[in-house]
Amino acid sequence: MDIIKNIKNYCGAALFIGVASAVTLSSCSENIDESSLYTFTGEMMTDHFENNPETFSSYLTILGKVHQSKRSASTMKELLDARGNYTCFAPTNEAITLFLDSLVQIGEASSTDVNEIPDSVAEAIVFNSIIENGDEEAFATTSFANDEPLSITNMNGRYVTPSYGNDEENNTVIYVNIYSKIIDGDIEVENGYIHTIDRVLSPSNATIADMIIATENTQLFGECLSLTGWDAKLTKYKDEAWEEKYDDIRGTKYYGINGGWEGLYPDKRLFGFTIFVETDSVFAANDITDITSLKTYVLEHNNFDDDTNRGNVTSWGDDYESDYNWLNQFVAYHILPEKLSYSNMVTFANEYGCDASMMKSRTANQFYVNVWEYWETVGVQRRSVKITGCRVSGEIQRRINRKSVYNQSNCREVQSAITIPGLLVSPNNAEYDNDALNGIYFPIDGILLWSPEVPNQVLNERLRYDITSLFPELLTNNIKQNRVNSWYFMTDYLDNVYEIVDGTDFEYLPNTSYSTGLGSWMDYQIDEFNIRGQFDFTMKLPPVPYTGTYELRYGVWANNNRGMAQIYMGKNPKNLPAIGIPIDLRAASGTNPSSTGWVAESSIAPTGADSTALYENQKTMRNLGFMKGPKYVQVSGGTARDSQNNLRKIIYTGQFEAGETYWIRYKSVLQSTSSEFFYDYIELVPKSVYAGENNEDIW
Repeated sequence: MDIIKNIKNYCGAALFIGVASAVTLSSCSENIDESSLYTFTGEMMTDHFENNPETFSSYLTILGKVHQSKRSASTMKELLDARGNYTCFAPTNEAITLFLDSLVQIGEASSTDVNEIPDSVAEAIVFNSIIENGDEEAFATTSFANDEPLSITNMNGRYVTPSYGNDEENNTVIYVNIYSKIIDGDIEVENGYIHTIDRVLSPSNATIADMIIATENTQLFGECLSLTGWDAKLTKYKDEAWEEKYDDIRGTKYYGINGGWEGLYPDKRLFGFTIFVETDSVFAANDITDITSLKTYVLEHNNFDDDTNRGNVTSWGDDYESDYNWLNQFVAYHILPEKLSYSNMVTFANEYGCDASMMKSRTANQFYVNVWEYWETVGVQRRSVKITGCRVSGEIQRRINRKSVYNQSNCREVQSAITIPGLLVSPNNAEYDNDALNGIYFPIDGILLWSPEVPNQVLNERLRYDITSLFPELLTNNIKQNRVNSWYFMTDYLDNVYEIVDGTDFEYLPNTSYSTGLGSWMDYQIDEFNIRGQFDFTMKLPPVPYTGTYELRYGVWANNNRGMAQIYMGKNPKNLPAIGIPIDLRAASGTNPSSTGWVAESSIAPTGADSTALYENQKTMRNLGFMKGPKYVQVSGGTARDSQNNLRKIIYTGQFEAGETYWIRYKSVLQSTSSEFFYDYIELVPKSVYAGENNEDIW
């Protein structure tokens, strides 16, 4: 399709699109005819559909057939007649007829009569068309970023991706998910925005591996998936056994022990994957055209037999399904065990120079310093990739395994000191669909490999992990992205949690109000886990890139509501030895700064020039097992480093082995069921950083 191939010929995501009978612009500089803009009428969505039967009668009928959930008597028609914030990509009567006719052609429906379609088809049409925005404003076209998925999934758990293209008359138009054109956008109603589309949103039901194998320009990587057996390992989609086990409580509200904070139990447990893929043209640019030439390239650049391989020797034969075969390791390093959208690879939140309120605007203007995240790949080796959100020549990008030098006074990336540029991640694969039933793939502009510079340079730094990044289920099931609710978890929801003992409330709290008050949300990425009761839980730690001595640190916002925990750590989750004495998060609060050695830097060195005095205070705190919070975290009135309650506790210093799995247990030593265990982030810091030639930076 020429129209689809021209999608990338757009004028920019900041276009203000005039909308009436069509969403069109003839040029980027054209003035908007304001007379064509839709005028707000005070209708609810359902009212608008009822008032325009010539366009929406079929969609309205289907809305009345579909219930909000298996346990709900209310229909989606009733939902869209109520208060709330919804984004609806509503198909026209003609679009629904065209869609149903296509199903009749392949035998998945027997009629194009909307009153006779199967419930599963009706649910797919409706749930794919609606995004529930919660407390956020619904998505208007002015908030769309070209080729970047919207930040909240639709009610079917799938991402909706806008893109700009040209119609036959070369007018600029907006498509969603490549093929559905917005023909009447930004219809403002009392409970959100309606965007009328000419084709039903119908995401692919292919698994992620099958999608890559079938895509025209990813044939070689698809062959790699097939040869290694990873295609068969990437078929999981929904944990139906879990849903059946918790059918009576999933999706319901829970108020915690002793009537704590309100939160939801998850309604579903989906599996998902993210795959970074070299297209055939990228392979060809590196003289790789088949498995043989790929092997030649990997032989020259690999670092497979390092510490992560645990003494196992890489096989260079054709036993491709072996965990230690070269091709198997190559493919495994491309796969993450969670489904990440392009926007969720990194989190722009309250990094230095920004604040939480900027998240709500969903705009790239919030960008000030780089943001990054570390993600563990699949495979027995427990390797990681670093994804950096950075600005390159004015464009915000995602890059894999980028290594930069930062200005120590403002944490800005020094463009002239980028030692490893990293691989550029594309948000989509042009005219090809990249969003599968159980995953999503992203093209990259070079060959991704576990080469020597990855563990020795890229990952040889302070590794700060937001706790949410350690739980794939939070990303795959749209929990971290959905800042509408707090969430409670069962012991068998999170794979990386070995056990949550009865009597433990394991709750995830995102900042739903986007507040930044110094006395409230002083969290990395403005979210946290607050675990209450006589808590006792055990979870997996992230991997280290190479064997050596590391500090394990725990980020805490201490106050008198917190509890006291004994920490255990080791390789056997059933029998973990205690490390150190219990941590009293009450005594570490700002009401008792002498217990941590915290002193305001403004009183130590009023001009900020006395580095010796500042370093001495740092040593005093470290001798007590504490550090100040990172300056990287921005809060109202300052940074985490300026707050005596925002601290890092040094939990353990000692040997960590690459490729090994370590578990950590936190157990309350108090009888109180109302004490809180605050869990925001952890740091794994190699000795080369915390005791190197230069002092560790303050960021």
